[in-house]
Amino acid sequence: MDDILQIFFQECDEQLQELERGLSALSDGESEHETVNAVFRAVHSIKGGAASFGLDNLVRFAHVFENSLDGLRSGRFAPTHDVVKVFLKAMDVLSDLVNEARGGATVDSARVAESHAELADISGTGGNQNASQAATTEDVIPADFSPVPMDFEPVPTDFEPVPFDFDFGEEEATPAAASLLVTFRPHDALYERGDDARNILIGLTDLARECDGEIQTTCDRSALPPLTDLLPDKSYLSWQVVLPPAVSEDSANAVFDWVSEDCDFSIVREGAEAAAPQEPPAEQPEPAEVVAVMPPVEDHEAPPPAPAPSVAHPIQILSPLPAPATPDAHPGPSPAGSAASSTANGAAQTAARKPEQASIRVDLHRIDDLMDLVGELVIAQAAIESLSRRTDAAGQHELVQSISSMQSLTRDIQDAVMAVRAQPVRAVFQRMQRVVREASSMTHKDIVLTLEGEDTEVDRTLVEKLTDPLTHMLRNAVDHGIESPEARIAAGKPAEGHIVLSAEHRSGRILITIKDDGAGINRQRVFETAVKRGVIPADAVLSDEEINNLIFMPGFSTAAQVSNLSGRGVGMDVVKQAIQSLGGRISISSVPGKGTTFGFSLPLTLAILDGMLISASGSTMVIPISSVIETMIVNQSDVYALPDGSNVISIRGDCMPLIPLATVLKLSNSSTPDSLDASVILVVENESGARAALIVDEIRDQTQVVIKSIESNYRQIFGVSAATILGDGSVSLILDVSALVASAIGHIDIKPSNIRAELAA
Repeated sequence: MDDILQIFFQECDEQLQELERGLSALSDGESEHETVNAVFRAVHSIKGGAASFGLDNLVRFAHVFENSLDGLRSGRFAPTHDVVKVFLKAMDVLSDLVNEARGGATVDSARVAESHAELADISGTGGNQNASQAATTEDVIPADFSPVPMDFEPVPTDFEPVPFDFDFGEEEATPAAASLLVTFRPHDALYERGDDARNILIGLTDLARECDGEIQTTCDRSALPPLTDLLPDKSYLSWQVVLPPAVSEDSANAVFDWVSEDCDFSIVREGAEAAAPQEPPAEQPEPAEVVAVMPPVEDHEAPPPAPAPSVAHPIQILSPLPAPATPDAHPGPSPAGSAASSTANGAAQTAARKPEQASIRVDLHRIDDLMDLVGELVIAQAAIESLSRRTDAAGQHELVQSISSMQSLTRDIQDAVMAVRAQPVRAVFQRMQRVVREASSMTHKDIVLTLEGEDTEVDRTLVEKLTDPLTHMLRNAVDHGIESPEARIAAGKPAEGHIVLSAEHRSGRILITIKDDGAGINRQRVFETAVKRGVIPADAVLSDEEINNLIFMPGFSTAAQVSNLSGRGVGMDVVKQAIQSLGGRISISSVPGKGTTFGFSLPLTLAILDGMLISASGSTMVIPISSVIETMIVNQSDVYALPDGSNVISIRGDCMPLIPLATVLKLSNSSTPDSLDASVILVVENESGARAALIVDEIRDQTQVVIKSIESNYRQIFGVSAATILGDGSVSLILDVSALVASAIGHIDIKPSNIRAELAA
């Protein structure tokens, strides 16, 4: 049962993503019928699955949400900005209720009730259907009504009435208010699509509770075969439900709106059914037994209801649905009927205590491709084993070819495995919609988040670790980046702010960008704050890029006061550490008055790397292929010495820092080789576009390597991001190109863009 419940929660995550997509489309003005249906189906599916596991709090809220969406689907109201805003808020509550059922934090009942009321207002019920439907005497007889006296002539005293007998048949008393009789029998298709008759019963129960009434439920099992002949995918049961008189036929019909094609049902007033001609039954059935009475939410001591109409074979199949528990409920013995709820919710609590099993959904064709490659690998292994027994020259030549073929096949298998592990960033991106909504509400700003490149795929371990950095960055963009509506209007901008979150593949890496149209970074204020906090001296001369990077210093904050979003100096430095731990780098671009753009450059995977094997001072190292722009051999005459002792190299007229790799990594004592004739130059580039030239002894090979953490196995080393094990069993270090380039530029007083002019002078 725990495994099935975990599958349900995984499906809930998918349905919530679908709901997020649909509501975002509605918010953007896309009100197509299919979009509305997709939103409705998502909530309906969550409700259906929750009912199967007895998650009553989740079912009740999802049912109200579903009713409101049904009004949108039927065209009773339009998806205006305010309506979609209420739906988005309800989606957040629904997501929290799913997390609560999974074993997470308890959702505030006041928050659920507030969203419940907003949804009821949208659907038009307002929670007071009785008041709107029941007519009062004041509505019929005016208050100022006065009877008009009339004179009647007296009847003659000698008048004698003539007796006359009228035979109108048996006179039946018409009830003052007839109850609503609902009978339904699900088809097999209802269960095949994952729905449940319990959802219908819960919907009818909610109608009765809205009218402060209760229902009577009986179940007909006359079609139920013996246990040996029972098929689990067939529908044998039918139900009969008596609703209070105040419930309208239209409201009852709405409960069956989504299952009308998969369920036979009838809805009649008891009086109308009695008046209909019926053939006398051959055998009078016994009075039906009332099997379940579902009381109102707050009334546990309601008087017993009248007996329900007869059915052929009543059985007890349902237990009363308990009222939702409140946080302030006094612990004690459970009232009658609560045992079923405790048992139903026990599965969710047990699953919460059990460690969650991580899983992913993969396209079937990717699994098929992987299986085909494994089959080819088995064939190649058998061929190599056969050729290894041959001792002739031809056999040895074929063996070498087979080994080369197996190497290519192994690489294809690696790519196939990475494709299986690859997941789109959509799940993380759509989660950010809620982050922006909540931050906008706290700062009283109207901000729209636009998502681009949601289908960009990266390794699933990378996707899981992007949530916290993106959350910090988006909250920072809302709080610091986007101005207040008044300030935006004064600056000639629309009052509504915009943030774009995008992802794309670039040069074998994934680039995630957060762009806002706010005021940009106030570099003067950042500089003054850094001086005040002692981060930099007052006479420091910094470039715009260096000032921008000051916001990543630990404890740095320009907020005037501490709020729920910012002011504590924690966040941006955490973001930088998180991105660096993933092997990525952050770049900043800001234009005052126009906005700011943050870029995250990350590897596509944290497991395998395409690298170039190089050697420096006798040590073999790996440099990522994506960081290498070109390789060349240059003359010593192209090297220039700067006054601070650093060296630069001129390549086709462009000057860039020269990095002797062996010296920087302390493998050699000389600053630069006496001659570059026997050396190879690697032109490398970091994510921000800065370039440098690495001096290495030789390039040995190009290969794929498995990344191993150097920090967890040894310690952090400057210029090294990770390590790997080569084919001969030796350990090789993987270079951190961004750190090497940043260090080289930082040691040069004159920036590379101005080196050429300085040398000419």
